Amino acid sequence: MFEVEEFKIFGFEHLLTIFLIICFSVFFPFLLRKLKTSSKSKIALGLAIFIILNEVIKPFYYPALYPERYDFLSTLPLHLCNLASLFIAIFFISKIRFFFNLSFFWGISGVLMALTQPDYPYDFPHLHFILFNFNHALLLFSIFFAFITLKNIPDFKSYQDTIFYSIPIVLVVFSINLLINFLSKNTVANYMYLIEFPLGENLTRFMPDPPFHVLIFIPIALLLFSITYLPFYFKDRFYS
Repeated sequence: MFEVEEFKIFGFEHLLTIFLIICFSVFFPFLLRKLKTSSKSKIALGLAIFIILNEVIKPFYYPALYPERYDFLSTLPLHLCNLASLFIAIFFISKIRFFFNLSFFWGISGVLMALTQPDYPYDFPHLHFILFNFNHALLLFSIFFAFITLKNIPDFKSYQDTIFYSIPIVLVVFSINLLINFLSKNTVANYMYLIEFPLGENLTRFMPDPPFHVLIFIPIALLLFSITYLPFYFKDRFYS
């Protein structure tokens, strides 16, 4: 039996996991570029089906595994990375560019924050550690598959759309949090961490108490979106 220890941020297991996820998510899409179009389409469809099924059953298996921490209403796919996963799956099926745009910026920003500041309590090989990182690796790989293998290149309109549509979507998620918390006494809905701080070591220790922390979340999100777009800005500006 493996001995499970408390999670240590930026410990060996944590850093190795980040390194492996990034390498896998970037390297393999490069290898898949030479596949036939029909093969790429089959992989995209397979990823879409797997992602959707995973997000649909997650509200069932997380409460079953960790009943003391999760219940159905607190594990709906409404966090940033959940929505980014569903959007990239919808893009693979529909080819509608809007879903790629939001998934690209949300996913990369969200995965970056999730990998560097996770909220699971135990280190590898605890199942929560594995599930959390697998789900985020699946999202990051899918985004780079759409970007590198399928050659969908973000542009300034992608960046604009992400900022423009993020605001109403966040307001909707915030309203869902309030509605769930009002109707259910046994559930604390905290999607996108708009109601309470996430657990674990993270940047929120330097922020004002909720709900005023949202005033810090917004510029951080805009900064991450801008950093994500910056390489494409330079490409369009100097190498187009």
